[in-house]
Amino acid sequence: MAQHLLFKAGGQTFGFPITITDKIIALENHTAVPDVSSYIVGVQEIEGEVLAIIDLAERFYGMSAPQPEEADIILVNWKETKIGLLVDEVTVVQSYHTEDLIDSDEEKIDGLSTSYITAFVQTSDGIVPILDSDCLFAEEKGEELRRLVSIQKVQN
Repeated sequence: MAQHLLFKAGGQTFGFPITITDKIIALENHTAVPDVSSYIVGVQEIEGEVLAIIDLAERFYGMSAPQPEEADIILVNWKETKIGLLVDEVTVVQSYHTEDLIDSDEEKIDGLSTSYITAFVQTSDGIVPILDSDCLFAEEKGEELRRLVSIQKVQN
């Protein structure tokens, strides 16, 4: 059995393997960053680290989360670092048998429109895409995010 964290972004239910998630937090005291992609909400200090916050509804559908102050942030592992993913709401941690997962047989290439979907799960509410956090951004956008998360925090 594999556990997945299910959440809504842009009104659609998605899932992440629980193994790539760290914790769920609120959007607080974030700092907007000028001249970046529209889905980058900004940065927020979390436990001494400055993490990029990405609005998944904006990333997937071009529409911002309706009420960011009431949204959840899922901290996930992304290419050997952590980022925060702003989602409408986290709904449940669900276990699925491996045979319940409908694998995507396509080779994963960063940036292809569905390269971030690793599998689908048929649930009573419909089909839920399971996402791969490492493939959420095209190469160019991934580089923008890598540069943002590599900026060093300056202490007073």
